[in-house]
Amino acid sequence: MAQSTSMSPPKVAAAVADAVRADFPQLIDRIVERIRSEIPFYAAQDVVRTEDLRASVSDNVNYILDTLTGKLPGTPAHLSGPDATGRTRAMQGAPLAEMLTAYRVGFTELWSILVSAARDMPGVPAADLVDLAGAVFALQNTYSDAALAGYRDESRHILRTRERERGVMVDVILTGADGIHGQAKGTLWEVAQALRLPLDGAFLVVAAETSVGQDPIPRAESALAAAGITSVWRLDGDLSLGVLSLPDRSRNAAALDVLSRHATRRVGASPVFAELRQAGWALQLARLAMNSQPGGSGVTQFRDSPIDMLVAAAPRAALETARTVLGTLLELSQDELNLLLGTFEAWVAAGGSANEAGHALFCHPNTVRYRLRRIESATDRTLSNPGDIAELVTAVRAWTELPHS
Repeated sequence: MAQSTSMSPPKVAAAVADAVRADFPQLIDRIVERIRSEIPFYAAQDVVRTEDLRASVSDNVNYILDTLTGKLPGTPAHLSGPDATGRTRAMQGAPLAEMLTAYRVGFTELWSILVSAARDMPGVPAADLVDLAGAVFALQNTYSDAALAGYRDESRHILRTRERERGVMVDVILTGADGIHGQAKGTLWEVAQALRLPLDGAFLVVAAETSVGQDPIPRAESALAAAGITSVWRLDGDLSLGVLSLPDRSRNAAALDVLSRHATRRVGASPVFAELRQAGWALQLARLAMNSQPGGSGVTQFRDSPIDMLVAAAPRAALETARTVLGTLLELSQDELNLLLGTFEAWVAAGGSANEAGHALFCHPNTVRYRLRRIESATDRTLSNPGDIAELVTAVRAWTELPHS
């Protein structure tokens, strides 16, 4: 009786692996060439160099062959190769789909070579070859999962790092600082280039109150981008700060509308300004606008007028002046004070017309005149005197726009 020449399954895997290793450089060349020719990202050599791709393919093929022959158990502790590949591709900016396609192409080519080697060997049962196929494709899933996990973990790390870097650059714009801890971080021009912001144009600064870990204007950046408005943000413990670059000044209302639709807390916006270097000044106005709101949520923009700018430029002096000018009005209840000051502002906006102010306030003109007389009496000023009117306008703006608690 003839002696059987068939091999046991472990010996089949070992024999096939040894046969493949005998032609290892050519095997790596075939896999690298196929990946280069079939996957666009790998076709260009300016990101993943040929020697780097060869090294990665070589490491992974060695891991696969060692696992098939039992030299490695295939546990996560021995999956450093695909994990490193995933992390490297994330750092290189490789699309995730193309990285996984490269794994599929590599395994397919390796399997083709394994089958070819097995066919050239005597005594390899078809059933053992089927078992080998199952092991190879199980490894494909294991290795792809390991590469995917490494890619995602590194991507999260890169994202966190970039967000911290963006936060520092946004802070440079908002504070006008040229350096952190005494070390230069670049000029405003360099920071603007990195954030893809122009130096001149139409800008807004936004300040929104928040609590730790909560974005008070979720999805604002993507919603503004959909409206053609570029924005960069910095989120810290108590404020979310944004710098918005508008296509032109006419897009101010559109920007405020987007912010209003997404705001969950108080939001203040600066007036539109023309030079990015003015962002630090604009931040002060955005904060004042935010603090002028009594509570709840919504967007308030600081008024773009000379009086308001003067008030903001010297807030302490403006508040002291307001207390002096408004006098006993400040002894009234908050509701009554708001009513009188609101009537006065409506009268000013109406050009001194009680009829127009009454129409805007939905009350009789005589009611407007009665409230104005109360203001004159409490402040010892007359609304027929332009100087007194100027003092009252400044005082009312300071009291309603500046925090004075």
